[in-house]
Amino acid sequence: MKFESARQAWHDAFDSSTAAFDNEAIGGGSTVTSSGRGRKVVTRGEVQGRANQVICRVAAPTLVAKETPGAKDSGNRIMDACEKGLIQDAVAKLRESDPLAYCWGMAAYAPPASRVKERAALLRYLMSEFDKWEEQHPREKVSQLALFCINACALRDVNGRLIDLGQARTILGCDKKRWDREWVKIWKRLQRRLDPLPARALGPISEIVQEYRGRLKAAC
Repeated sequence: MKFESARQAWHDAFDSSTAAFDNEAIGGGSTVTSSGRGRKVVTRGEVQGRANQVICRVAAPTLVAKETPGAKDSGNRIMDACEKGLIQDAVAKLRESDPLAYCWGMAAYAPPASRVKERAALLRYLMSEFDKWEEQHPREKVSQLALFCINACALRDVNGRLIDLGQARTILGCDKKRWDREWVKIWKRLQRRLDPLPARALGPISEIVQEYRGRLKAAC
């Protein structure tokens, strides 16, 4: 996987079948088990560069990569699984220490199939915040606006896409005058609740990415 940025690393860490932890191997403490025509290589410990220098040690739970006998790229797949483990470990710790930032990271940066539960959690968070404001706006409409806010802010965070408030007005079925009069305050409050989350989510991942790139450069 590539360590070009924290966002890219988060995405790549959950982007293939090798991204999953092998819980059976973790519990049994095994190192190699048979699996069909190939070997299941359980990698725990160190990621090495040239001349067997240790680039970094994997603090994550044991990871698995399939090694087919004679496959030329089996070493690359094992290396890839180890790299994914570095990021997955940081994400797992973030899930414990800052669940909301974790949900943002999964919703914004993980592959689409991994985003559903976390986006739902962010929506529940925004609606719980709205309930505290004691506003008279229809809750169903606010829920639609909050979901749009999550998706739009995620796109803005990932690729800098500007938020089209015309789409928000279409969702609510209101013109600009009504938007400015009745809805813009709600929109700004929803957005402010999300604005701190990217930095909270990416901070620990950025540290891993920079450390890994530094050690990789020193080992080459």
